[in-house]
Amino acid sequence: MEIYDMHCHLNEFDDKEIEEIIKNDIKIVAVSEDVKSLKRILELSKSFTGKIIPCGGFHPWMIKNGNLDDHKEILNIIEKEGLNCIGEVGIDKRFLDESTYKLQEEIFISYVKLAKELNSFLNIHSPSAWNEVFVVLEKEGIEKAMFHWYTGPTSLINEITNKGYIISLNVALMIQKKHQNIIKETPLANAVVESDGPYNYHGVRLTPLMIFEFIDFISKLINVNKKELNEIFNRNSINLLKK
Repeated sequence: MEIYDMHCHLNEFDDKEIEEIIKNDIKIVAVSEDVKSLKRILELSKSFTGKIIPCGGFHPWMIKNGNLDDHKEILNIIEKEGLNCIGEVGIDKRFLDESTYKLQEEIFISYVKLAKELNSFLNIHSPSAWNEVFVVLEKEGIEKAMFHWYTGPTSLINEITNKGYIISLNVALMIQKKHQNIIKETPLANAVVESDGPYNYHGVRLTPLMIFEFIDFISKLINVNKKELNEIFNRNSINLLKK
């Protein structure tokens, strides 16, 4: 049963782990955070054609490193390669200092404009900036966007999904009990799944291999057949990735 992991830092896994992931029929949308990670992801996508979808972006956390040249180079690589996924990009008001907010937004908007030009989808990081990101997307007339590991207010879900945007459900929701209502509130037509591996969440190292268990978990939580769920998530993922 093939499935898509719509947000994964595949470059941070070793070669043996990557082979195991691919062997299990998981297609990976591999996000980047700087030039080094993007170049590695592009190499992997050529080694595993059709199994790894490269996603170019400058992670907001990279602003702390002060290497803004990476941001400009990534924009050039995305355009040159014609990538159909742009990320991980966004605005972070939970983990970054307020002094960075303006620069974060400026950088994010540059990727938003490129996504519109290329008809690529945005793979978005937006902790505690869910609404601010949504406002930017609306203002710029973006059609294809995915809110990675959404844990924002359930009241915003309707606005997000009414615009046709996608909510990405992370495998950590199996243990994030306070956010499990997001699974119930998100229309299946606007949902995909992800691992954000190999992020360590409360001592649990997240991996794409957890996605099968996660789909089983969702199936029981909302009482929808597992095979049907998988088909819906696959269809939504494929639609996002279409140029």
